Amino acid sequence: MRSRLRFRSSLLAFALAALVAPQAAPAQSFPSRQVTFVVPNLAGGSSDLIARAVAAHLSKVWGQPVVIDNKPGASEMIATEFLARSAPDGYTIAILSNALSINETLSPARRYDAKRDLSPVTKLAELPFALIVAAPLPVSTLKEFVEYAKTNTTKLSYGHVGVGAPHYLTMEWFKREAGIDLLAVPYRSSPPVYTGLLGGEIQVTVGALGGATQLIEAGKVKALVAMSKRRPVSQPNLPTVSEFGYKEFDLVPWMGVFLPANVPADIVRKLEADLLDAAKSPEVRDQLLRIGLEPSPAGAGEFADLVQRDIGNWAKVIQDVGVKPQ
Repeated sequence: MRSRLRFRSSLLAFALAALVAPQAAPAQSFPSRQVTFVVPNLAGGSSDLIARAVAAHLSKVWGQPVVIDNKPGASEMIATEFLARSAPDGYTIAILSNALSINETLSPARRYDAKRDLSPVTKLAELPFALIVAAPLPVSTLKEFVEYAKTNTTKLSYGHVGVGAPHYLTMEWFKREAGIDLLAVPYRSSPPVYTGLLGGEIQVTVGALGGATQLIEAGKVKALVAMSKRRPVSQPNLPTVSEFGYKEFDLVPWMGVFLPANVPADIVRKLEADLLDAAKSPEVRDQLLRIGLEPSPAGAGEFADLVQRDIGNWAKVIQDVGVKPQ
């Protein structure tokens, strides 16, 4: 009788182990092969440089190759759709920016839905934006700039990198709030915007502080305010737009890592932990700071909340400034 009980107990223990083992195995063995890291921009851009630094760290930790796959175009939608349609096994990840939030409202024809098809895993960095003017412009504060714009209604123009980009939407929002009018001048990318600013083609732009830091320090352009809720870590003496009496504009561009939806939870947790370790590592932090980004790591829950809030906030800005969905 006792031997039968022992035999049955052994069978029960074996059955329980068999049920538990498959659930634990994927995360324990992940990754067992190459991981693809999708980048929505060309090699050499900010997201590419961050992805390569993170990939080098992960590859070292995992003992598996992490290969960069650049898929530029369509305001990151080509890369985003590719990720959304990838197998939900954790072997395809992507670095995306807040263009994702803007596209949810501005690009209804996109062939994915961020809430349904993507899973935010780890926020890596923020890109503080500032209102930047040409050095010869006779203003040194936001108050002076608004007064000058109101009395020189035909003299000011600003550069942007496309309708729908945060540069354009942020400036259009501020124009509306301040009751001023500036001519919008489109450029293909940020470097030509600054060339235009230095050459007198335009007098104003809204852009990332990182890309303008050297010009600001050299006195070739002036940063008047940060377009964010808090002062940038890299420019603690730069006031925010809310400090001048305007409502808070807390839509700071960000970059973070996403997965396709429905990746097993244990693999998501492992990726989240390893990506947070990478984001906090000296080599990744140094790379972020070198290209003018602010390290701002956040886990999956906090990052998901930010993305959902960002989608709603950008939708309101797009509606307020009257940009039509494309």
